[in-house]
This record gives sequence, C-alpha cells and structure tokens, in this order.
Amino acid sequence: MHNKIPQLETWEDILTSNVFGLLELMEYKYLLDLISMARNHKNDSIENKLKDRKIRTVELWKYFKNIGEPDILVKLDDGTFFIIEVKYFSHEHNKKNKHIEGSNEEDNTEDGQLSKYLNIEIDKQKSDFIIYLTADYQSIKHIKDSKSTSKECLNSIYHIHWDKFNEYLGKIEKLEGIEKNIVNKIIKYLNYKGFEHWNGFSYNKAYDIEIITRGFYEN
Repeated sequence: MHNKIPQLETWEDILTSNVFGLLELMEYKYLLDLISMARNHKNDSIENKLKDRKIRTVELWKYFKNIGEPDILVKLDDGTFFIIEVKYFSHEHNKKNKHIEGSNEEDNTEDGQLSKYLNIEIDKQKSDFIIYLTADYQSIKHIKDSKSTSKECLNSIYHIHWDKFNEYLGKIEKLEGIEKNIVNKIIKYLNYKGFEHWNGFSYNKAYDIEIITRGFYEN
C-alpha cells in the first residue's frame, strides 16, 4: 500500500495475509515444496514427513478453544495436519507486536506458544510437527535454550527462514501467465521487507576501482 498506513508495516497478520493470500490464488501449489526445507534443532529435515502428501485445505487463523488462533492450519490428503506459525523476528519484537494487535498477554513467548499449538487436536489426532517461519536465524536456538520447552516439543519444531522461502520462489522454473505474476509479486514484497540473502556490495562498473589489501587479506 506504499506506506499509506505505516503502523501496519510490522504486523505479522498483514505479512501472513499478503503472502499466503497470494499463494491461495495458485491453490498453494508450491507450499509443501517451500516448507520441505524446514529443519529442527538437530538439523533434521521435514521433507520425509511431507513425502507423497498433498494439501487438502489451508485455513488462516482458525480458533481453537483454550489454545488460540495459529496463523495457518494445513490439512493434508491423508487426514493429518500441521501448523505454520509466522513471525517477523522473535523475542521482544514479537511480544510488542502481539500487544499492539490486541492479543492476550498470557502466552506470547515462542516456546510456550508453539508447544500449545502442538496440542491442537483434530478428529482425535494431533500433529507431530509444527513449522516456524521467521526472519530470525536464532529462533530455534532461543527455543532450545528455554527451560520451558520439553525435548519432545523441541524435536517437533521445524524452522524455515523467510530468506529461504524467498529464494525458493525465485528458482521456480517455467512459470508463465498468472502464476508468474503472482510469484513475482510475492518476491517483490519479500524483497521490500528485507527477506532476501545478502549478495554483497554492488558498484557502478563505469568507475575504475582499485582495491588494495594488506597483511592477512593480501592472499
């Protein structure tokens, strides 16, 4: 919206709506491939847990009594489901944003919130993992260091960085028509948010720049 409402810039619900609302227009065609890159604190991949499965439905902010509203509920064709929790960053940044959005203060820490969502039960069964999508490379370390996170919950929390999410979209081949427009729109938005890998400094090649190194950097 070109900063027309600047106070909304860091609201995680706006981020969730913008990205996943656009993916919905493609029926979440690439979503499972996107999150298959997620890994837990032991660096185990989530890919095998998603193998040969397909998305049945995706629902944003579904309310569960005594638990809350996880950002994204994904139901699969084999009757299983999982949660995607979306953040900008973590720790105090998220707490402040949640307060601004008017949510309850009872449980805003990542570890407590994610553990709660792992207890969600649908048709008498729970999910055995949750996806944590953030822009903070230290999120899993913070959760791992928390005394309130059980080992069982920790093993079930898989993290994917927004940079990786963005990078995958940029590598999708043979896009055309509306799909190409949608993916490019998401990439443009994520780049605007700063969710992209740093590719080094750039300079105008029209200028002759001489770089002189000494000592350790000379070789």
